[in-house]
This record gives sequence, structure tokens and C-alpha cells, in this order.
Amino acid sequence: MVIAQRWRAQHVEPTERCFAKVLECSRNIPQSVATFRMKRMVSIVRKLRRPNTHFKLGELDDIGGCRLIVESIGQAEKAATWLAANLPLKNGAADKDYIARPQDSGYRSRHLLCNVVSDSASYHVEVQIRTRLQHCWSTAVEAAGEIYGTEYKSPAVRAGANGDDEQRLCFFKIVSSLFALEEGSPQVPGFEGDRAMLVHRLRDLECTRGLLDDLGAAVDSVFVTDVPEVSSELFLLKLSRENQYLDVDVFPVNELEEALRRYDAVERCIEIPDVDGMMSGESGYDNAVLVYARDAEQLAVAYPNYSTNVRYFLNKVEAYLRPFTQ
Repeated sequence: MVIAQRWRAQHVEPTERCFAKVLECSRNIPQSVATFRMKRMVSIVRKLRRPNTHFKLGELDDIGGCRLIVESIGQAEKAATWLAANLPLKNGAADKDYIARPQDSGYRSRHLLCNVVSDSASYHVEVQIRTRLQHCWSTAVEAAGEIYGTEYKSPAVRAGANGDDEQRLCFFKIVSSLFALEEGSPQVPGFEGDRAMLVHRLRDLECTRGLLDDLGAAVDSVFVTDVPEVSSELFLLKLSRENQYLDVDVFPVNELEEALRRYDAVERCIEIPDVDGMMSGESGYDNAVLVYARDAEQLAVAYPNYSTNVRYFLNKVEAYLRPFTQ
């Protein structure tokens, strides 16, 4: 755990350098949201322990991560072109386009893998570019995983799924194809079709109603501290999951270094491994993310809990089903 913690810490500066470019890109794309985060130690351990994957610590490409959330496929393509020209990409498969070629799970996003040289060593940083529809789908999958105690993002879990888990995975594949249809992009392999056919498949799944109800029940309210009426600012979001309290610090865009320093200070208090590899925090916060957004509505898309995005996901799916329930 100590070695892993040190390796994670070494990724901070390279990831900050990538985020500066993602931030520059975001400022030129209306309605986009940029986020910076270091992968939490508990997530690193979970990924290393996935069965049949044999990950080694040095093979993880996403310890440091930046994300750009945009409104459309066209914006995603524009962002990917600009970032590919302005970031030090990893040799080989540096551009993983899961929008043009969706994963079998239904996951859709664009990943640019960077290779940043720092202190005579190379570090991998993952930059994700996705639309809001793709982002809320991914968030809903994570929320379902927490509800049912199953890591639906794991290839091994998906490969061995049966019963209710298999049904839920099918649900998310159908919804992903419906979202792809809205965005005019390729659908999930094996789940192609028009809206009417896909909605019928969704309605006929035994798990659909129960899954929507469970997601709805899990959409917890979060108390947000007052955010000044500002535009185009950096926000440090700090979540206390136990109290559902979101504390917000605001920084002008030209104070990126100070915002990153404060983020790192909060993270150091959150990510303290004990002898069993569990996380304990001294700050009272469970999660933190640094966000660039232009207004409160955009900021909510990047909240480090599920409330805003899962609610958006539920509204979209309920709209698909409504003609069949009236």
C-alpha cells in the first residue's frame, strides 16, 4: 500500500500538466465541463484485484485522469482532434474511440492515453472525452453497482453474469443504444435497432421497473454550500458522503496552480491507507474533484456523487417508456 501510494503521488504533477491543456480546450467549447482527479486508492486496489486480469500497478493507465464532458458528438470529435495535437500521446493505441466502436458493455467514450515525462520517468495519464448522455449512462452503471454490490464495470463480472445481473447488464446495453440513436452514433453490438424496437426490448425486461425504482431510491439529496454567482471558474468540490454535504471552494481560472495545490491537500487527507488497505480520512470528506464550469447547472454534472446524473438518466429512460405506461 505504501508503494502504491507513492506511485500514485508521482502521477500528480504529470496529470496537472495534462489538465492545463484540457482546461484550455474546454474554454473554447461552449457548455463543456472539465474535471481533474486522481484515482482513489480503493479503486486502484479494486482494479488490481479483478479476477483474470492480472493488472500490475505500473500497467494502470488511469491513475491520473482528466475528463471533458461536452454536449454533442461533434464537440467530442473537435475536442479529441485538438487534444491529440496538443498532448504527448502514448505510442501505439493512444486513441481508444469507444464512441465510434462502443464496447460490448454499452460503454461509450473517447480515451486519449498520454505519456508524460517527469523527473526522468514516464507516467500515463488518461483523458476521457464524452457527451453528457454518455456520462450519465456511465454514472448510472456505477450507481447500480453500488446498489447491488456488483462491479458491473468489470469484464470478469460481465463475462460470468447470470440471472438478475445479466438482465441489468442487458438493460444498460439497450439504454446505451437508445442514447447512441439520439446522438447519431454507432449502437452497441447486438443491440442495434430503431427506437420502437429497443424500447420494446427495454419494457420486456423483467428487471426494468425494479432497477429504475432502485436507482430512484438511491438518488440522494446533497446539501451544497452557497456558490457565488460567477462564470468560468474553477471549483473544488469536496463531498462528505455520510452527511451528504458538498463543500465548494471557488478559484479564478488564472489561479489554476493554487486550485491544484488545494485539491492535493484535500486528497492527502482523504487517501490514508491503513494496515488492511482500507481508506480513512482526516478531513471529513470522502471524495474530491476539481472542476471547470461556467455556471451552477454545468457544475452539477461533475458532482462527486450520483444525484444529478442519475436523475437525468432516469428522466431520459422514463421518457422512453412513458408511451407504454399511460
